[in-house]
Amino acid sequence: MATQEPTAAPDQFVRLLRKSIAAEGLSLREIGRRIGASTAYMSRLVNKQRGLPADQTITKMEQALNIEPGILFDAAGRHDAVLAKVCKNEKTRRLIRQLEPLTDEEVDKVLTEVERLAKKYHPEEK
Repeated sequence: MATQEPTAAPDQFVRLLRKSIAAEGLSLREIGRRIGASTAYMSRLVNKQRGLPADQTITKMEQALNIEPGILFDAAGRHDAVLAKVCKNEKTRRLIRQLEPLTDEEVDKVLTEVERLAKKYHPEEK
């Protein structure tokens, strides 16, 4: 009976994770402690010997490494819980489709306005 080799997490995810750990100046032991994982698990993950962590673990990694929510999920090729919920809304999907032809500068203007409206209608949110 052949043993199955573990599927490594995507390169983009591993690179971003390594870069973020280095930028924060934290050890694998400290990151593991913060997210509730062992040092060995973190070592295997950054050395491409582990597959993608569970969504909850990725969320904890983003928090522990001060990564903007959703960025590690993007690198993993997954949707975080917020994006998954938003994408189920037809109006949100329509909005996203309308953004596609815009330049980066135009999207920045839309984003600024959306953030302003979000603060206006939901001041208690971040």
